[in-house]
Amino acid sequence: MDELGVIEEGVDWRNRLAQDIRDGMIHDIWFNLQKKLPTTASTTLVDLKKVAPRIEERIYAIAFDFGDYLRRFSLRKDDLEYSRPIVQLNNFLGVHQLYQLIPAEGNVQGNPSSSISDQVSPDNHKDPSHPCEVDRISDLPNDLIRHIISSLSMQEAVCTSVLSHRWVDQWAFVRFIDVDIDWFDKDREQFSSFVDNLLLRRDHVNLPMDTFQLHSFAIDRASSWIDHAIKHNAQVIRFAEYKRWEPFYLDPELVVFSSQHLKTLELNNAVLGTIVSDQLNNSCPALQNLLLVHCLIETQAISSSSLKNLGIIDCSLLKDLSIWTPSLVSLHIEDRGHGDSLLRTSYQITSAVTLIDASNVTTMDLTAYVKQVHVLLDPYH
Repeated sequence: MDELGVIEEGVDWRNRLAQDIRDGMIHDIWFNLQKKLPTTASTTLVDLKKVAPRIEERIYAIAFDFGDYLRRFSLRKDDLEYSRPIVQLNNFLGVHQLYQLIPAEGNVQGNPSSSISDQVSPDNHKDPSHPCEVDRISDLPNDLIRHIISSLSMQEAVCTSVLSHRWVDQWAFVRFIDVDIDWFDKDREQFSSFVDNLLLRRDHVNLPMDTFQLHSFAIDRASSWIDHAIKHNAQVIRFAEYKRWEPFYLDPELVVFSSQHLKTLELNNAVLGTIVSDQLNNSCPALQNLLLVHCLIETQAISSSSLKNLGIIDCSLLKDLSIWTPSLVSLHIEDRGHGDSLLRTSYQITSAVTLIDASNVTTMDLTAYVKQVHVLLDPYH
């Protein structure tokens, strides 16, 4: 690199790129990430000093020269600078009451000695001496109570805790868990506490879950929540990061995709890295359905022997991708390309997809913008 910061043609620009230039880029991204988060929300829920280097490392890896490196950074910087801060509205009726219904470590509303059942006093029940005042709702069998609760949304199920003593913990037996930060108008602190306490409370009954569905926003601990679902034998996991935030990083130190039960995994606005991909390929023998939407795909291989349905929708492939899934019957790769954001453009490269074994595929829809698609109907002949 000369005194003007220009790397000579033919020189390996990455080896000549000074670390202080990369550090400066990281600092600029970190500064702009801070501005994009709500000013009233805590930033301790996400470590932006880890997010910024990951962004820089991706651009550093895919840029084909120093000028391209600077161009992609300019796009990312513009995206962060000119997009509006994500505003927290705080006008959702009942959010505070809903949050208080689930105690942390057995506590309710800050009272260390109380529980939900303590707050449902017998004095509040109807007088059984009068036939019209009998508390019939408490006489329902547990199976019927749980069947009723299973038809409710998660926040409605939690609210049934106040109906009577018998209903206090019945919501914890629900096997379909669906939590969405939109219930809290993007209040990340309350949402995080709600999910933490919900999973802790449910953990006391030690029951498996069928489905774990989570819509989050810039909370690193979401990796741990997904790991909780895996350890409780969830068969279906659906995760979506808020679309106006960075693709969520599934931290291998917080979540391990190793399950004999996981059948369906759907990720929206997340990063599929090599470590997580390898775990899905080798440690989830029941996995049949994988759907990736608006994701960054950093891995070079999807090779699950059990996978039957694979969807890759509006994703950015940071490397050429090989798909070797001998049980695959349906493949859908689509890039609608409508309203591409500066974020997507900054990561855009021309990738190749190779489908190594298509011998069992009956449905194939390939409309993605990739360099080329290779399809090998039978790799063994």
